Amino acid sequence: MYSSISPDGPLHLWQFIAMVTVVMMVLSQLPMYHSLRQVNLASLFLSLAYTFIVVGVCIHAGLSKDAPARGYSLESSTFSMVMSAFTSISIIAAIFGNGIVLEIQATLAPPVMGKMFKGLMMCYSVIFVTFYSTAVSSYYVFGNKASSNILKSLMPDEGPVLARLGF
Repeated sequence: MYSSISPDGPLHLWQFIAMVTVVMMVLSQLPMYHSLRQVNLASLFLSLAYTFIVVGVCIHAGLSKDAPARGYSLESSTFSMVMSAFTSISIIAAIFGNGIVLEIQATLAPPVMGKMFKGLMMCYSVIFVTFYSTAVSSYYVFGNKASSNILKSLMPDEGPVLARLGF
């Protein structure tokens, strides 16, 4: 995003990584996991906002005159299909592994069942809404040619730009 807004800016990717690392180190020193609830709430709202924006842009791009040709067929080679299957399994495992934090936290203090169940249902609901709505809308627009980074598909280096920054 920074390179799109300020292409000749002085900051580089490694500097952003260093800044995020410092912030994570400071946050990790907080005494309790509950101290991060405001950070978690902010990240929830940012994730939902990102999802709604991407889904809206994908629907708009799919209906535009510059919409790319879509192909919904499976990959032809067996090796590609196997590798895609393993990639999909790893993505699903990583996505649904996020809920394990709530399970670990819930085992520390009673009553476990109520808190854990509510937390897991919220976690999996947000995961379902954010990941699957983005995946379905990007598959609608790009078919099997969708990039793993949907912004790369919407704003390719070559070809028509389907989403523009700014209003």
